Amino acid sequence: MEEALRHALLLSVPELTDRIYPTNAPETATKPYMVYMRVDTDRVKTLDGYTDKQAFRYLFNAMAVRYGDMKALCDKTEAFLLSLAGSRIGRDGNIYVEDVNINNIEEIYEFGLKVNRGIIDFTIYF
Repeated sequence: MEEALRHALLLSVPELTDRIYPTNAPETATKPYMVYMRVDTDRVKTLDGYTDKQAFRYLFNAMAVRYGDMKALCDKTEAFLLSLAGSRIGRDGNIYVEDVNINNIEEIYEFGLKVNRGIIDFTIYF
């Protein structure tokens, strides 16, 4: 899922090319950039056992020096996520996205990093 999600995000937000990092960005990362992490995994289980259905909860962190740049990146990413329900993603289109829930969007200023951070908390069902 991670590779397919990254691929689809880059198709929708090409300015993130070479600017998406799992869990942590290097100190030399050019801003704006995106950091992501999976924070929850739910495997669907019925009385017959586990199914092939899953739900992953991710956090996307859009980082930019200027608030407007962070906001634009968050808006494009949110629009991308909203467009995923009912689509196939991945280089081969091998993952069918049943639905996406945006759980929360938060904006903060990181004084230590001197960047604006937009946090998009979402769950993807596939």
